[in-house]
This record gives sequence, structure tokens and C-alpha cells, in this order.
Amino acid sequence: MVLTKNENKLITTNKDKVHENRYSNFELLKIVLTVMIIILHYFNSGMGGLLGEVEKNSFNYYVSHFIEALCIVAVNVFIIITGYFSCKKTSIQSSKAMKLYALSIFYGIIISGIDIFISKPEVNFSLFEKLVTTVFSRWFVVNYCILYLFIPYINKLINSLSKKQFEILLIINALCFYLWHTFFTKATIADGGYGIINFVNLYMVGAYIKLHRNEYISKKKSLCVYLLCTMITMAYSFITGRAWAYATIFNLIGSIALFEIFKSINIKNNKVINKLSTFAFSVYIIHENSFISQKLYRIVFHTNQYWNSGWMLLNLLVTVLGIYVICIMIESIRILLLKKIFDDKFDKIKLKIDCE
Repeated sequence: MVLTKNENKLITTNKDKVHENRYSNFELLKIVLTVMIIILHYFNSGMGGLLGEVEKNSFNYYVSHFIEALCIVAVNVFIIITGYFSCKKTSIQSSKAMKLYALSIFYGIIISGIDIFISKPEVNFSLFEKLVTTVFSRWFVVNYCILYLFIPYINKLINSLSKKQFEILLIINALCFYLWHTFFTKATIADGGYGIINFVNLYMVGAYIKLHRNEYISKKKSLCVYLLCTMITMAYSFITGRAWAYATIFNLIGSIALFEIFKSINIKNNKVINKLSTFAFSVYIIHENSFISQKLYRIVFHTNQYWNSGWMLLNLLVTVLGIYVICIMIESIRILLLKKIFDDKFDKIKLKIDCE
């Protein structure tokens, strides 16, 4: 879901001159996507809890389904951004993936350890299993790091294809992994889009936009498509829980539409936006930690008291902004104390994967 600072670094060359001002729009998009993910977790039955407890057919019921449908594209768009900015690379430093994974392990150990020390839960196999999963098996982190290592090889393939060949490949992917999954069975993508297949497909979508779609789609058209996909996803969610899968055709199209909206926006180079966007990965791994996520939402921000309250939307706003700020503060402290010990050490590791 997340790009490193170096991946989105602005580089202007004689061969590929891109005005610096255009790139803060994608940095803003990363901030929006990060907020969307916090919102999704507000509704998640195991975290904020609302969708699992809200009274059926109430105002909160329909509003929460609409907002969930509006935000469900967030992870997909992060991967599209990666494909858009990385599709011309012939090599990558694998140490960057190691650094992301190590950061996830670091926060997993620290946060889980503090929670276990304070709450003193019963020591059993379930606790051990939860600890291992939280520290080492964060689904997004693992899949994103794998995707990152694949980048030179994926690029080797897609850059050898003509535009028509690339389009045929994307159509096959859409039919087999998205359309089929939406209306038929889970035979082609059993993980609902939480795995590496969806990540690779989305990467290729971003790469195609960069390589073969230089023109800009009107913001109004993209917004209409995005909202239409949102409404369809919302309606579909009343029929089947599969509507919330990342690998539905509506979420795929909606992800592309949201990306196109920000792609067509002009934002001058903004240091505040650019700085805030670098916290996206850390905000995710801190607040999503399974040892504290439910406590963060329900004890700190009392989301359980607002599942069926008329003040739910206000609590949603306060909770999302509060969690976002808290996570940025925690990561800022980590950088201040451990940058030389942690970040700089990984930056010195040179393990290159080259397909040139």
C-alpha cells in the first residue's frame, strides 16, 4: 500500500522532463489513501467494529456502507501508484524491501510487547500465534515487499510488449481475475485480492497508464466513474460480502478512476504534503497492529459507543484524524531516536536486482 520516499522522488532529466509541480498531487493522493484505510478499519468488525454491530436499515447502516464502498479502493490505488512510478526501472535495491519489512517487524515487536506487558494475557499457543502473525506476517507488508522484488522482472516483460499486446494482457487479467471473481466463483483468485496476484495485476495497470496513456481524462468524467462504482459496490454489498473484496471489477475500475482524478490535478510542489505522505507506511503498520487496533478505536476513541449514535460521523472524523496524528507522532519520535541506528544502516546496504 505504500511507497518509500525514494520511489516517488522527483527526478528531472533531459530525456524525460516532468515538471516538479505535478508530483505533489500524487503525494496528496497517498495521504488521502492513508486516511481511507483508517476509515475502513473504523468500520472493520475486528477493529472499530461498526459494520458488525450497526443496526440494520438505520441511517448509520446505509452511511457506513456508502463510506466503506467509497474507501475500499485505497489499497488498490497504492499499488497502481507503484506501477506508475516504477515501470521504467531495470533494477532495484532489494535493501528497500528489507527496510520496509524490518520496520514492520520493529513496530510489531515494540507495540505487541508493550500491550502484553500491560494487559498480561494468558500465555498459550493462541497468543504465540497472534504474536508471530502480527510481527512477521502482515499481509500487505509481505505482499508489497514481494512485489517490489519482482519489479525488474515485471518491467522486463511489460516493456517488451507492444501497446496492443499489453492491452490484451490486461483484458485477460480483468476477465479472469476480476469479472469472474465478481460474478461467479473464487476459483481464479481465492484471496479476494489480498494476495500477490492482485498486486501484480494492479502494478501492470499503473505501468500501462504511465507507458501508454499520456493524455489526461477529465476530472469530472473520472469522478463520475468513481462515484458510480462506489454506488454499485454499496448496492452489491447488500447482496454479498464479496463486494468488499479488492478483486471485484467495480473496485478495479473505481481504483483507476480515483487515480485518474489525482493524476489530472495540478498542485504546486508542497513541502507539507510531500512530508506528510512519507508517513503513509508507518501510519498503516502502527494503527493496524492486531494487539492494539481494537483498543485504539474502542478504548481511546470510544467507537463502540457511537455504532448506533447520531454522532457517529463526528466520532468517525475525530477518530480518523486522531489516529493519523498519533501515528505520525510515534513515527517522528522513532526517526528522531533511531534514524542513524535503523534507517541509515539499511540505506548503506547495496543489494541490487538488475534485469538490464
